[in-house]
Amino acid sequence: MDLRRAVAATVLVCAAVAYGAGPASAVPEQVEGTAETRDPSEIALERQVHERELALTAMFDAAERHAEVEGVRADRLAALGYTGNLPDLEHVLPIHDYHLSAGFGLTGPLWESIHTGADFGATTGTSLVAVADGTVTEVAYAGSYGNRTIFTLEDGTELWYCHQLTPLASAGARLEIGEPIGLVGSTGNSTGPHLHFEVRPGGGAPIDPIAWLRSLGLDP
Repeated sequence: MDLRRAVAATVLVCAAVAYGAGPASAVPEQVEGTAETRDPSEIALERQVHERELALTAMFDAAERHAEVEGVRADRLAALGYTGNLPDLEHVLPIHDYHLSAGFGLTGPLWESIHTGADFGATTGTSLVAVADGTVTEVAYAGSYGNRTIFTLEDGTELWYCHQLTPLASAGARLEIGEPIGLVGSTGNSTGPHLHFEVRPGGGAPIDPIAWLRSLGLDP
């Protein structure tokens, strides 16, 4: 007997006891072709048991779906090199297999003004992923930023993934932590393949991405 049937059988027994139902032989049954009818309390009991069984089935189905989703999430994060209690992991780095090539706030001939992000140098085609759960709010070519994806977290923080070879997620897409956003490239104002990563709380002015990532417990 599977778990659902076992629980349903238990509910039936408990309900029978709670409602004072006697043995099956003591409950009047409807006899086809006669005026004899079943006890209304028995009908009510069976209806309640049936409703509870449906509720239990829905609960088990929901639990199974949740387990499948958590399994996919854990597999995805494990493939990125993360370990531990993966279903509870809330943040990851936007890229792996990289080297930091430029920090926040730098000035010089490589930038039109102050550097507003952090640069992660990497091989062309390296995957870029969602730092956390959120929504893609813009995908477009953005001048000096090249191919840019703006990914907005649930708290309103905008993350800019710039200079992509190609974006992999469309505007309006809902992404979970670790899902692909695009591929490292060198489009726009760029001297080589890298991710220019910006963090803009509430869509406002940029802040230091490295300090922000560290505040989340990450180690870029």
